[in-house]
Parts: sequence; structure tokens; C-alpha cells
Amino acid sequence: MRNRLVGGLVTAGLVLAAGIATAPAASAQASQYCGYTGAQPTLRYNSTGDAVKQLQCELNHVTYSSWNSHLDEDGDWGNATDAAVRRFQGCTGLGQDGIVGPQTWDKLNGWVLTHGWINC
Repeated sequence: MRNRLVGGLVTAGLVLAAGIATAPAASAQASQYCGYTGAQPTLRYNSTGDAVKQLQCELNHVTYSSWNSHLDEDGDWGNATDAAVRRFQGCTGLGQDGIVGPQTWDKLNGWVLTHGWINC
């Protein structure tokens, strides 16, 4: 019984470690696409800086064709960026809170790397 329990814990640990190891890889690949930064802090309305530029670039990559809009990659989160974030969140099944935290970054990185344009 003890061996099965230890084996199960080791397996669970390996699965968890593999999941943690792949999240930064997706983030790094997406950040290379735009090149502003690999940092993905929590962002919201009125945030500024390179992480906002990265966000704007990634949103442009996944939404330009289907939404027929383009965000200025200026690093200032204003009304247009806020609307694009909330729309992206709604289209991908996330709560439309307008906050770009780990879940929104993960969805956005996934779309940048695998899906191309979002049609919603």
C-alpha cells in the first residue's frame, strides 16, 4: 500500500512539474513573437510599459483579421485596449473582468502560438 501511495505521489509530482515547466515555455515563445518583454505581470486599465506593448501586440496578432481593428502598440492601456481585452476574454470563455492575469495571459499565449486569428 505504501509503495502505491509513494508511486502515485511521485507520478502526480511529475505531472505537476511538467505542467509548470510548459507554461513559461509558451510565455517565452509568445514574447519572442512580439519581442517587447517576456514578463507577464497582472495588468489592468491605466497600466503602462513594455508588458502592455506585449499585450497589445499579441491581441493584434489574434484579433486583427476577425475584428478589423488594430491597437496602437504604445504601452498605454486605454479604452481601445480595455475593450479588446474584455472581448478576447469573452470569446475564449474567461470572465470579462478586464484584468490580464495568469489565466488571460495563458489563453492569449495559446492563441498566439496555435490558433492564429480568433473569430468571435
